[in-house]
Amino acid sequence: MLSLSEYKDAIKLSEPFPVPVDDTRSTYDLLMTALGGLPDKHYTGTTSMAHLSTDDGLTRWLEAELALREPAPLNPVASRAINTLLYRQVGEHGRVEAINLRRVHDLLPQNDFGQASDTVLYRGDMRQLVIDAVVNTALPSLTGCRVPLHGCLDSVLHAQAGPWMRNDCAKIMEMQGLDEEPPGNAKVTRGYRLPAKYVIHTVGPNVKDGKVEEHDRENLYNCYWNSLELAGKMPDIRSIAFPAIATGYNAFPIREAAQIALDAVNNWMDAHGQNLDLIVFSVQGEEDALVYADVLNTWID
Repeated sequence: MLSLSEYKDAIKLSEPFPVPVDDTRSTYDLLMTALGGLPDKHYTGTTSMAHLSTDDGLTRWLEAELALREPAPLNPVASRAINTLLYRQVGEHGRVEAINLRRVHDLLPQNDFGQASDTVLYRGDMRQLVIDAVVNTALPSLTGCRVPLHGCLDSVLHAQAGPWMRNDCAKIMEMQGLDEEPPGNAKVTRGYRLPAKYVIHTVGPNVKDGKVEEHDRENLYNCYWNSLELAGKMPDIRSIAFPAIATGYNAFPIREAAQIALDAVNNWMDAHGQNLDLIVFSVQGEEDALVYADVLNTWID
């Protein structure tokens, strides 16, 4: 598998992505500029002309086009417009400073989880997290979900990061010489227009027919372990946020997945904890949050 040292320069991993300069253009003008700079558009808007009269409609059209777009160099004019639009969008979504979130040690003071003082259980939108790295549950192609306006994490993170992240992932896969990234591996790109500096992409196991096999457990453990290993190689990553990997469309049972996630993090931090100051477990709903809290509260090393 391709190592960090082999691809980091090719995707300019250490270069900061430019913050947009002051742009007085309206959102409508920026959207029209961005759409105008995308070749081979899939939608023309002719089925709903009212769509074209609203910023919301044009935004959804742009998001759909970017989801379907093949990795390729961007028109510089369109790229600048998209950069400004996504920069503004971060303000609309809001920002959550991960460092200020309540630690598991304070939330569940009786728990015995070894990393409780450095761990957060967060129920919210990962697009909002101001943190060094967020982990993406990537599809095997690594280049993002191609279903327009889909609600999966892969789609959401790529949409907010912007099309430059898809280009980076495609470059990594090209250099690796594979059509699919094996489960459990991890690669890193810049976060672009996410509040997070970096995105670590890992492919979770896909549980077949509701039956978890031993290789599924090993692959899920490796998703966490290898993501942490990758983060540990980057001095400017001191905090990282994990979703509940493979528990959505990949159908890994949430309780067992939580146990594996916490086990992997606990073991890695025991061995390399000096490299990270904060680990966030991000969950979608109340039910998943309660499962994580219960696993934490009943933790036995």
